[in-house]
Amino acid sequence: MNIDVQAIFWMDAFLYLMLHSAIWYGMARYRSGLVTLWSVSGLSSAVGVLVLGSRGILPTAAVVFWGVLLMALGNFGRQVALRSLDGPADRLWLWGMAAFNIVYLLVTYGYYFSGGSEAGVILLFYGFYTLNCLEYVLSGRRIATTHDPFGSRAVQSAGWLLVVTLGIKTIAILGGWGAADLYDMSWDQAVVFAGQFVAVTMLSVGFMQIFVDQMHKAQIRAEQGLAREQERSTLLRQHSQDLSTLLSEREEIIRQLTLSNKSAGMGALVASIAHELNQPLTTIVLKTELIESHLQRNRDPQAALAEAHKLADLIREDTRHAAAIIRTLRTMFATGKGEYARLDLAQLVRDVLNIVGAHAQRSAIEFDVDLKVPLMLTGDPTQLQQVVLNLLNNAIDALVEKSGHAARIAISGQVQSDWVELRIADNGCGIADDAKDDVFTLFKTSKFKGMGVGLWLSQSIVASHGGRLSFESEAGQGTVFLLALPAHEYVLGS
Repeated sequence: MNIDVQAIFWMDAFLYLMLHSAIWYGMARYRSGLVTLWSVSGLSSAVGVLVLGSRGILPTAAVVFWGVLLMALGNFGRQVALRSLDGPADRLWLWGMAAFNIVYLLVTYGYYFSGGSEAGVILLFYGFYTLNCLEYVLSGRRIATTHDPFGSRAVQSAGWLLVVTLGIKTIAILGGWGAADLYDMSWDQAVVFAGQFVAVTMLSVGFMQIFVDQMHKAQIRAEQGLAREQERSTLLRQHSQDLSTLLSEREEIIRQLTLSNKSAGMGALVASIAHELNQPLTTIVLKTELIESHLQRNRDPQAALAEAHKLADLIREDTRHAAAIIRTLRTMFATGKGEYARLDLAQLVRDVLNIVGAHAQRSAIEFDVDLKVPLMLTGDPTQLQQVVLNLLNNAIDALVEKSGHAARIAISGQVQSDWVELRIADNGCGIADDAKDDVFTLFKTSKFKGMGVGLWLSQSIVASHGGRLSFESEAGQGTVFLLALPAHEYVLGS
């Protein structure tokens, strides 16, 4: 028994033990299933080498059985760990390598326990690992495409070193140039042990380098993901603040647009207002001249005075008519602050009709008004007047476009449960199917001189009152707008 060779076996076992224990301890912060598999596999190989170096201490049969088995398990475990660095190992490869190892074990055990020599077992051992260690070369090349080049080169170099040194040992045994006994000291034994010491160290260093590189990349990806999430969260908070600002300014925007839209619509109403005021003012002038004429005639003073009184009464009525028009205009174009009040929607509609009436009359448009009962609700009178004005102006414009027929606008109102409903229907040109989706869209209009603000603004005002504004239309037949507002004591923002 050559104690020196046995000591080398035990030193080799100690090397396996120290390297893989160091990996287990040093990789504690990165510890995972792969680190555990690599470390346990190394410990299995350490025990296997220790058993192989214990012939004479342990029965030869136990040395062959356990030494060969533990070495195969340890080597297979390390190969699986390398194959699993980028995810679970391929099932086909896994079953193929497992079958290769099982066949080797069965052939070795069958040969030895059927009376084969130890020299034959040794030849099978070195021949099998010469082929098996090519897997380290292939794993190193595959790892080089995705991981740290230093670690992949270390694995490849260790694989080639094992293949070459084990191959030399195998050829030496076959040619009769080397030691046939496990413990004989010869040049080929020195080659194998030197290769083992260097290759096992390189494999362990390469695995650690690759694994740490993998964890570092994963940490970078996690940090980048966290940075993206933080940036997205910051943007969401900013968007939320911007949205809150927009919502808080919504009422003021609506009020300003209401005033702007009123100013834009003033041109269309100037003729109607002038005509409406011109009638009573002209009558006042004519009747004043008649009074002067009667007083200047040389006739019965009593008759002249009676005629003057009669004409004065008519002048007073005309003056009241003009004052009423002015009051209505002052109310409609007042720059209020959007304060809510209890109001009668029916009376509000009548006030607006006084303004658009002359325009409609000149265009030969008749109104059918059915507002017999009060339509009480809570809202901003100025804003709601603007809504009704927009709807009536749109109806008049639609009827003007469709000339040559009896133009009519039907206005009706009713109270349904907790809702006040106002219906404005015309028999004008209607709305084309391809334009219906844009009826309430800002800055979209079919009118040549339109701004595309009126209906969008009207819908916004109605929505701010908790109501609904909808329409039904058929091209060439007419349009019906339905305004529904809550009849209860609605408070802005509730």
